[in-house]
Amino acid sequence: MAEQLSLAMLRNLIIMLLCSTFSQFLKAQEIKGSVADRATSQLLARVQITNLTTKQKVETSSKGVFTINASPGQVLTFYQPGYLIDTLLLIDSKPLKRYLYLNTNMLKNVTIKGDAFNPEVMYADVYRKAKYLKFEQNTPLTFYPSKYFSKEGKDARRAKRYLENEKIERQIDARFNEKLVSAVTALKGDELDNFMVLYRPTLKKLSKLDKDDLMMYVMNAYKEYKLLPVEKRTSPLQQYLNKNLQPDSNNKGQDTDQDQD
Repeated sequence: MAEQLSLAMLRNLIIMLLCSTFSQFLKAQEIKGSVADRATSQLLARVQITNLTTKQKVETSSKGVFTINASPGQVLTFYQPGYLIDTLLLIDSKPLKRYLYLNTNMLKNVTIKGDAFNPEVMYADVYRKAKYLKFEQNTPLTFYPSKYFSKEGKDARRAKRYLENEKIERQIDARFNEKLVSAVTALKGDELDNFMVLYRPTLKKLSKLDKDDLMMYVMNAYKEYKLLPVEKRTSPLQQYLNKNLQPDSNNKGQDTDQDQD
């Protein structure tokens, strides 16, 4: 009788160990897969994959592939700024191939209020004083030395250059602005400011981008930004100040020695 009990206990122990081992095996499974853009089928790098059950987070590689620990019954999410979040309930451990859709609704909510900046009309007097050449049909070109060499003329031309530059900057701001960039990247505060300085497009470049192209430009710039060292994620001016305003340890030591003398 005692021998039968021992055999039964041993059998139960083996079953428990097997169940435990199988359970651990399920938990330790590695799920592999790839993530691509639904419209272009281009593989996406740096997509964040989160296991909502275990809270583990991984990112796709530069080739758009990933590996994460997960088991059937657990939920994974796939996220990248500018795309709609994709959610998946695992039903097996087969390799995954996921596609993300661009979140085009972001740009529909981005609007710029206010009248267009028209310096030629708003500052007509400045443009008039800055003009030192006169063009008229069927008449010779007229040059006004007094307007060209006078202080008033020079000041007017300087003001005109400022206004023309301001006009260009406002045209860029009308499309590449905080509301758009923060919606695509989720950056805020100083990080948002630094990003916008580092990746501000020229008007010529911007004129070639439609709404979708602009969003892709911001998204690609954000991927590049995240790969930068922390010290490079600041504006060029701040980088210069950080580099050149650091105290010179050698001079500081010399000054200390001189004071001691």
